[in-house]
Amino acid sequence: MRRWLLVTLVLLATTTMRPDAQPGSPVVLDQSAIRVQSNGNELIARREAPVTYSTLEQIATSITATVATREVPVRIVRASPPQEIDYLFCVTSGGTLVLGERVHTREAGAPRYVFTRGAIVRSYPSFNVPEGWLWLVDVPLSREATVTLQLRAHAQWPVASVSVTTAGIP
Repeated sequence: MRRWLLVTLVLLATTTMRPDAQPGSPVVLDQSAIRVQSNGNELIARREAPVTYSTLEQIATSITATVATREVPVRIVRASPPQEIDYLFCVTSGGTLVLGERVHTREAGAPRYVFTRGAIVRSYPSFNVPEGWLWLVDVPLSREATVTLQLRAHAQWPVASVSVTTAGIP
């Protein structure tokens, strides 16, 4: 596992797309989002991502609702099967990051994505760093690629947002 993580980090560090970089590179940087592409799939992570929930009860109730979420911190758009996977954040008073997942699927020929399922998928205790809290979150982009996101927040609860970066990408 560590070996694959290291390979992914090296790949990301060596393929960072600058404004003058060639099209088709897997990582695209802009001011508001990080975009990583692999095998027709795309990860879109907001650099300043909202933390919508501060309790397990809030995220557990909301994650299974069929109503679309307005502010999505991280989204995976899959080519096959056509899916949008939204990841939502909850930070508890103890500094644990809870990751919720909402999956929307589009049937062949259908114009829209339809809510398929929602669940809490993982939780991460924070690393205590001088600036506050730090979490390392692995997000599977494709069978060949996993993106490790670094989320940071001041250790003040409730947390309204987290700063998102990836290894090798400022």
